[in-house]
Amino acid sequence: MSRKLRSLFILLIGIGLAYWFVSQLEWTVVKVHLQQMRIWPLLVAMMLINLTIVARSLRWQTLLAPITKAAFHNVFAATSIGFGSIFVFGRAGEVVRPVILSLREKVPPSATIATILIERIFDTGTVVTVFALNLLFFSLSTNRADDLTTLGRIHTLGVLMSVGVVAGIIVLVLIRLKAKALISLLERWTKRLPERLTRPLLNLVRHLADGLSVLVNFQELARAVLYSAVVWLLVTASTWLVAQAFGVDFSFSYAVFVMGFGLVGSVVPTPGGSAGAFHKAAQVGLMFLGIESNLAAAIAIIYHLIAFGTPFIIGLFYLVRDGISLTRLREMVAQETAA
Repeated sequence: MSRKLRSLFILLIGIGLAYWFVSQLEWTVVKVHLQQMRIWPLLVAMMLINLTIVARSLRWQTLLAPITKAAFHNVFAATSIGFGSIFVFGRAGEVVRPVILSLREKVPPSATIATILIERIFDTGTVVTVFALNLLFFSLSTNRADDLTTLGRIHTLGVLMSVGVVAGIIVLVLIRLKAKALISLLERWTKRLPERLTRPLLNLVRHLADGLSVLVNFQELARAVLYSAVVWLLVTASTWLVAQAFGVDFSFSYAVFVMGFGLVGSVVPTPGGSAGAFHKAAQVGLMFLGIESNLAAAIAIIYHLIAFGTPFIIGLFYLVRDGISLTRLREMVAQETAA
């Protein structure tokens, strides 16, 4: 599939998901909820999301340490622009970070692209771990038979996800320790296949092995884990605050639950920061907790703006300061995605 056709396909998916979300709402009711929301919890939530950029920058600086001694202000600028790009281009915008860093630190993007992949592993591992542990002790304020059955399934899912996290960590450690043997084995198994199919797989394993060096350095691993925990603690707190802004007073456990649903939606690589998919996923999570659909939609809309729009503002500041247009940024995304 050509790049233009793939981009069109992703755009159509985004439009379809957004339509699915908006078509089922009573917008007069949603408008009332938006008018009644309190502002101060949203301002605090925005501040916490801004602090996640600081924590992400410190973590990326740790992952970059074996490659280059990057200055924090350069890492912070690249991180801000990269995460701001997600709001415009979807998940593809993350590849902008190595490019922006290369303009400031004179290190080629190819040398740092693996660290972005490792970051995604840390983020996914942290969220899945927190979400799974939360499910193990999750409770609903109900005694209905159907809800209790659902609760039992939730606890089972928590156990399965916990086992999956442990298995995933073991696999990553084995990839790092046995990288050469694994690459040799893959080369033998795939030597009769077309190179255009096997090269991406082999490159992925090589990048993973290089980036996972943090797993065998306890000090660097501890810092990366700590920064990851801080990132998602701040995101969970901002989720809780957004709900508070609408007068929904639920526990931190519920905030973790909704955050997990939102993350599932954010995986869809559509423009606008997974617009449509994120909204629907967050709405479904809120509705499961007993929140009326239109109120859940209003919360999801503001939640999305806080989570993705706030980094965009900071990223836009650096784009203007560095004289980089959105057109140039789009070209960077296209070039690095194609590579």
